[in-house]
Amino acid sequence: MKTIKKFGILLLTVLIISCSSDDSSDNSGGNGDNNLTIGQSYQGGIIAYIDSTGQHGLIAATEDQIEIQWYNGTNIVIGTGTAIGTGLTNTNAIIAAHDGSGSYAASIARDYNGGGYTDWFLPSKDELNILYENKTAIGGFTDYSYWSSTEFDNVNAWKQYFNDGNQVFYYKQDANIVRAVRAF
Repeated sequence: MKTIKKFGILLLTVLIISCSSDDSSDNSGGNGDNNLTIGQSYQGGIIAYIDSTGQHGLIAATEDQIEIQWYNGTNIVIGTGTAIGTGLTNTNAIIAAHDGSGSYAASIARDYNGGGYTDWFLPSKDELNILYENKTAIGGFTDYSYWSSTEFDNVNAWKQYFNDGNQVFYYKQDANIVRAVRAF
């Protein structure tokens, strides 16, 4: 009789544990997701890039935020990067250099809270190019130009045309579209 009781308790324990385990097959944001694909809805946006590990990448906002200038009116050299993985650092540097004041591309990207997430940023030049390369899968882009968080010099920053993919530097005072991204 004790053996049957122990077996019953063991079986009940196994059932409780298996029913309460985390099912990471949903796209709610667990790091256990193994079947992520570009264009998939995920963590408040659309997956735009997946690194070689398949566990990290970029999520694009589902919509454009606004058309606005790159800076808050002050021509300064901030020192930004171009590579994938530098957009967040660039955004933080731009906001710090402008004392967090004003409304400009980096502040608009940072203020975005799609899906309830608050870690959005303005993509670097190379991150923006990833958005262009995957624009059909991501969706919602116009054929106009989008700002990157990468500056060229004190008066120019890089932007990209989404009709042909050309990346050019242009006046920071010019208005271009912002599409925020976040990392996962």
